[in-house]
Amino acid sequence: MRTEDFKYVIAEWLRQGIPEVRDREIVLPLDSNLIIAVAGSRRSGKTYLLFLTIKRLVESGKAGLDEILYIDFEHIRLKGVTASDLDDMLVAFYELTGKRPRYIFLDEVQVVKGYGGWFRKRLDARIYISGSSSLLTSKNIAEELRGRCVGYEIYPLSFREYLLFLGYKPKPEILLYSEERGKILSSLREYLYYGAYPATVLENNKERLLKAYFDSVLVRDLGGTSLADAFALYLIANYAQPTTVNRVYSYLRTIGFSIGKERVIELFNRARDTYFAFTVEIFQKSERKRKIYPKKLYIIDTGYPTVLGYEFSISRAMENVVYLELLRRGVGEIYYWREYGKRGGAEVDFVVSKNFEAHELIQVTYAEDMIKEREIKALKKAQRELKPKKTIILTWNYRGKIDDIEAIPLWYWLLT
Repeated sequence: MRTEDFKYVIAEWLRQGIPEVRDREIVLPLDSNLIIAVAGSRRSGKTYLLFLTIKRLVESGKAGLDEILYIDFEHIRLKGVTASDLDDMLVAFYELTGKRPRYIFLDEVQVVKGYGGWFRKRLDARIYISGSSSLLTSKNIAEELRGRCVGYEIYPLSFREYLLFLGYKPKPEILLYSEERGKILSSLREYLYYGAYPATVLENNKERLLKAYFDSVLVRDLGGTSLADAFALYLIANYAQPTTVNRVYSYLRTIGFSIGKERVIELFNRARDTYFAFTVEIFQKSERKRKIYPKKLYIIDTGYPTVLGYEFSISRAMENVVYLELLRRGVGEIYYWREYGKRGGAEVDFVVSKNFEAHELIQVTYAEDMIKEREIKALKKAQRELKPKKTIILTWNYRGKIDDIEAIPLWYWLLT
């Protein structure tokens, strides 16, 4: 029986109430009959998204705090809790409040072994779960809950959210013609340099916090071994560039690790499952060609290269931020394009498509007053081959039109 432990944790929650939270653009539904599962990178704000949802419930009058059960299963009093103990959680809540919970929020639920089975009983409450992405991946959620949930993914702050966290809500159309644009560019540079984890934005010693985050990812998500350390550092050093399993395998063997290629593939899969790193395939309908061609590599936060001492590349950071923003917007399939089979051929950073029909081409370049001819040539070649509906170039601060290609400042694109 764990009733007393649950009573302690629930009483603490009811006494302390909802912590201070800041609005995010992602909003969870309040009336879904399905279990709401929140996944995403470590430190991206999953727990605070639950708190924000609780705040909305209370402020809208849908429920009082004494009708909302929130449990953090990493609380020291709940160590070793199993699915069979979860009925004690409901008993404890009823004993303390005299009510059955109308809403249940379970954070770090992945530490409860076999938690999915408990949800198969009939519960007269709306349920939200969240937890460490290393164990609460979309695949694991699907296996545990068997189609009775809807998933939401959360990432570090968008540039819009970043500015709101700093108390700044600009109007993009006005900024196009205002000297205040310099303030936006300065903010964007810092956004790229230190990344966008919510706590980092508000922290004075950003580098110390980012280093702690990186160590946490290594230990809790990637395995905490010297191999995981070397692999993670390789990804960070080579982000926004093409890579292959063979290339990483050769590098790790060169520095002394006796591993097979299967192990490298496992590391890539784990990095993706935990939202630490992502790979983008070439735009080719042939699956064989997509698999054998190098993949473009992106990481969850551009602050990691900064804190680990790598030279800051504003162009690579811009490209990485565009990829993450495309993920947030849920635009569809994301690929890159390159003249297939040509060494040093023309390349376009992103192809947004649906069912391999190209909808948009996006080229990213650090251009302030002029766009290099090779960027235009690459887009023209891709246009002829793919016939997209839209083609744009994202620049640092240049705005204009070159033939039928629109050049848009990155800050403007991120804010609109």
